[in-house]
Amino acid sequence: MLILAETALIPLPAEESLYRPVGFAAAFLSMACWVITSIAFTTAGRRYGTTTVNVSRSLIALVLLLVSVWLLSGVPFPFPRDNRFLWLAISGITGLAIGDQLIFSAFNRIGPRLTLLILTLAPMATALIAWPIIDEPLTMLGWVGMALTIAGVIWVITERNEPSPEDRPRNSLHNLRLGVTLAMIGVIAVSIGNVLAKLGMMPSSDDPGDGPLDPLIAQDVRMLAGAASIVLMAVGAGLLGRRIGTPPEPDPQLRPSPMVALTAIGIGTILGPVLGIFFFLYSAALIEVAITATIVALTPVAILPFNRFVEGTDPTKRAILGAFLGVIGVSILAFGSSSGGEAAESLPPAIESLEFTP
Repeated sequence: MLILAETALIPLPAEESLYRPVGFAAAFLSMACWVITSIAFTTAGRRYGTTTVNVSRSLIALVLLLVSVWLLSGVPFPFPRDNRFLWLAISGITGLAIGDQLIFSAFNRIGPRLTLLILTLAPMATALIAWPIIDEPLTMLGWVGMALTIAGVIWVITERNEPSPEDRPRNSLHNLRLGVTLAMIGVIAVSIGNVLAKLGMMPSSDDPGDGPLDPLIAQDVRMLAGAASIVLMAVGAGLLGRRIGTPPEPDPQLRPSPMVALTAIGIGTILGPVLGIFFFLYSAALIEVAITATIVALTPVAILPFNRFVEGTDPTKRAILGAFLGVIGVSILAFGSSSGGEAAESLPPAIESLEFTP
C-alpha cells in the first residue's frame, strides 16, 4: 500500500515573504546543476552514445532518490494515494522519458546550437500551459522579462561559429526537418511535464490541510515512472534493431577514456536528474513554474565561462552582451512578475473533479 510521509523531508520556508527569494535561489541552483550536467553528459555521450547515457543516468538517479527518500522519511515508498500520484507519474513519462529522449535525438540530428535555439521556446510553452491548468498567469511585465531573457539566450546561441567535425554530417534536409520536429515535440513534452509536476505537488483536494507535497518525494515518483518508460523505450528499440537517439560511432580519437566517461555519468546524474530537478521542483513549488523554467533556460548562457575548458574558446563580446540581456530579463521577472509567490493552497477547480486511486 502507498503511504505518504507524515512530515516534509525538505520543508518550504515558514514565512511566505521568503517564498519568492528562496524560489529564485532554487531556480538558479538548478541552472548551475544543469551547467555542469550538460558538460558531463556531453563528455560521456562521446564514449557511449546518448541512449546508453540516458538509460544509465535514469536508473542511477532512481536508486539514489529511492534510498535518499527512505533514509529521510523512514518509509520505503512515501507516495501519495490520490490524484497527485497520477499527475507526477505522467509528468515523469512526458518530461523525463519522452521529452528528454526526443531532445537527445534532435541533438544528434541537427546539432546542439539549433536544438538549444528551439529549446528556448520551453519557458513560453510552460507559461501558456500553466495558465489554464494551474491558474498561473504572468503579468505583462513578466512576459517582457521572459522575452528579454529568451532573446539573450537566442542571441548567444545563434552566433556563427565554425561547425565541429561531428556536426557536419548532420547537415541534410531530412535530418534538419526530422531534428526540428523532434525538438519541437520535445519542448511541448517537457513543458507539459513541468506543469504536471507542479500540479502533482499541490495540496490534495481530499485534504488541503496536508499542504504541498515534498519536492523530493515528487521527483522520486517522477523518476520511477520516467526511468521505467526510458528502459521500456530502449528495450523496444533494441528488439526492433534500432538505436534510439544514438549517433554514428564517433572518431575513436575523440572518445574520452572509460574512466572519464563513467565519472562524468556519475557527476551528471547526481547534479542533473537528482539535485537539478529537485531544485527545479522546489522552486516551482514557491514561484510560478514559467519563471523557474525561464531561469533554467539561461543554462546555455551560464555555460559560456566554461567554454575555454570544454571547447578551448573564450566568450565573445556578443555572448557577453547576450548574457547581460538575459540577466536584465530575469531581473524584470524577479521584481515585476505577478505577486502570487506563495505555494498553491488547493487544486484548480477543473482538476478537483478527476478521481484516481492507485
